[in-house]
Amino acid sequence: MSKLKVASIIFLISTMILKFSSMIRDLVIAALFADSYKADVYFAAMTIPNAMILFLLTGMKDAFLPSYYKFEAIGKGESHLTNILKSTFIITTIFAILGILLSSPLMKIIYPTFSEFEYGTHIAVWTSIIYFASLIFVGVNAVYEGYFDAQKKFSFSVFSQTIVVLITILFAVLFHEKWGILSVPMGYFIGTFLSLLIKVVYRTPKRFMNWSQQINRAEVKEFYGIFWPVGLTIAVGQINLMVNTFFGARLGEEGIVSNLNYAFRLVNIPQAVFGVTIATIVFPIIAKARSESNMIDFRKGIEKGILYLLIFLTPALAGMCVLMQELVSLVYERGAFTSSSTQITASYAILYIGSTFFYSIQAIVAKGFYTMQKGHYIMRIGLISVLLNVVLNWTLSGKFGAEGIALSASLVAVFYSVITFTTLWKLVGGLNKTYLLKNSFQVIAATVTMIFGVLFADKFIEIADLPPFLHILIIAVPGAILYFLVLMLFKNEFVKTIISKGGNKPSS
Repeated sequence: MSKLKVASIIFLISTMILKFSSMIRDLVIAALFADSYKADVYFAAMTIPNAMILFLLTGMKDAFLPSYYKFEAIGKGESHLTNILKSTFIITTIFAILGILLSSPLMKIIYPTFSEFEYGTHIAVWTSIIYFASLIFVGVNAVYEGYFDAQKKFSFSVFSQTIVVLITILFAVLFHEKWGILSVPMGYFIGTFLSLLIKVVYRTPKRFMNWSQQINRAEVKEFYGIFWPVGLTIAVGQINLMVNTFFGARLGEEGIVSNLNYAFRLVNIPQAVFGVTIATIVFPIIAKARSESNMIDFRKGIEKGILYLLIFLTPALAGMCVLMQELVSLVYERGAFTSSSTQITASYAILYIGSTFFYSIQAIVAKGFYTMQKGHYIMRIGLISVLLNVVLNWTLSGKFGAEGIALSASLVAVFYSVITFTTLWKLVGGLNKTYLLKNSFQVIAATVTMIFGVLFADKFIEIADLPPFLHILIIAVPGAILYFLVLMLFKNEFVKTIISKGGNKPSS
């Protein structure tokens, strides 16, 4: 087995651990604060600084990897790393200070209704302040996670992110009685610091960066000219979530913002596990092909990324649709989170399914733009999607309430994914239509067969009264087996690769 395959498997396992810990964080928040106004205020207030955090975390990695390869090829990889580390620390510190100073007026202007709740504005302001303060550490963490990805040390990058989540959980559990929901952002702040400290120890302070090296301003300017449209594009999803949160808060009902957030986080797990994992693994492959001007391997990398994504994501989301009530109950229904909260959250989650599917495809497609250093294309499309989201939220939330907000997210994702895919298609001179259509048909046929089997079992096997975990297990395991059996009947490329014992990989 090749080193890349081993690294990919380890990375997938590491990512699943990260997302499992992220799920625990969400269910801890749900158990402690459920859909109370405190949870509403927290989720609303953290969206603005969190957009900047994602701008750095994901955008930095996507911009840094091809940039690092470029300088590593001429023997200046470490020098480039130092330039970007130092400049990013300075920039993020400035933005952190500005965010801290503006948190109070921003929260009061954007969410004036929070003042109607006891300590509502206080929670919002301090949540924003603490997350903005975290930017000081987040920026340097993001550069190093991009560096580790470039070295194909995917699992270490994921491990450092997992530390942040685990510390956040620990603080929520230990200090929620003393600090309330502010224990969550405090945990995140400490977690980002410890994550950075681990990287310093791992590299040793001496090798962490060249402390005496002067910043090459021309090099930094060139990098940030590429980075900011990439980062802004990555932040589009969070900006759209911020728009959804704003319109949710305008509806004026306690619990809407938090239930929408719980629904989104749950449905987003398959995207985070499969979409992000596959996109991250594909990225260095297509970046290397691009650096060698090998457009055949570049296109094959995109095609295989989309195929492998569809293989895992399609049945996962279809199964979630069928078992959504049981999933929400299993994940969230404990402590302060009641059965009525489960029903509401499940109804929102089903409407979010489209956003997860199409944004996952877009995550693969986006890597093609970033590798070609044409992030400005996708940035323009992303900004248009934000405007579309505002219009749809205004229209659909007024007509359907909170359900309209979740539906808007899915409709915007369809637009975003279709436009970016067709644009990349033109830029690279087309992809292998036969390959994509054949494999897409196989996945759809296998998924439809699985769903009919699951619905049949759910109807005729007396499992309705079983606990959610057993209900899901009895339905999901046979469903997954049936799905892969159908793919085997089609002699699907992915399944053939998995079950083969050596030999050449099937070609596209």
